[in-house]
Amino acid sequence: MIGELVTAGEQRLLLCRTAGGSGRQPLVLLHGFAGGPAAWAAVIEHLPHESLVAVPALPGHDRRADDVPADFDAVLARLDAALVALHPGPWRLAGYSMGARVGLGLLVRTPGRFLLAVLIGLNPGLRSEHERQERGVWEHAWVRVLREEGMDGFLPKWEAQPLFASQRHLPEAQRAALRAVRRSHHPEGLARAVEVLGLAAMPNYWPLLGEIKVPVRLVVGEGDAKFRLLADEAVRMFSNARLHIVPGVGHNVPLEAPAATAALLV
Repeated sequence: MIGELVTAGEQRLLLCRTAGGSGRQPLVLLHGFAGGPAAWAAVIEHLPHESLVAVPALPGHDRRADDVPADFDAVLARLDAALVALHPGPWRLAGYSMGARVGLGLLVRTPGRFLLAVLIGLNPGLRSEHERQERGVWEHAWVRVLREEGMDGFLPKWEAQPLFASQRHLPEAQRAALRAVRRSHHPEGLARAVEVLGLAAMPNYWPLLGEIKVPVRLVVGEGDAKFRLLADEAVRMFSNARLHIVPGVGHNVPLEAPAATAALLV
């Protein structure tokens, strides 16, 4: 993926201008946990006639462990300021997993900034204090592994989760590229990302879905049973949303089906 690493406000982004730009509205791509701008490379290669693609490194994912905003809303403010600095918009937005949750937060915060949103593997939030406490315990366990065992201890355990089972059948080159992205991170950065951007720290956006007027495409892999249930419920609560189920893949649709993902972004 060829791009220029820039800083807009306090946010670092990779800017890509693909061949044959036709003046299409700019696109921002938000990666998932332990991912990074490179995680969108194959999708970007399939994009037709884009004028500007911005791929931020989410806080904690650019090896600046000491530069993570204080909370979820502060992350949204930083990203929004960066988009405004780059282009007046409106923007198209796509996010995967953690990036989908951050993207949803941006839609709630500044809906007029966006023309279209593609949210892949979205969880709109936790709806009870009990759920939040349980998730907090689960996330804290991962934070402890990151801080006590580093990336060598964390990655095998993270990758062994059933959520990522379908990735074990990918070609070795794809799995090696994914592993390289994950291994490039600083464990303290990922720990801080969990503390600030994890589900336990994220607002509950379920009650606000109906207020979002921007067209939304909810995307989920056919084999991703948990997130299919979430998407089935969420699509009925948005005022203008459609559900797209990508056949033959699991949770990480951009990785497992980059061409199909790119087709949903235009």
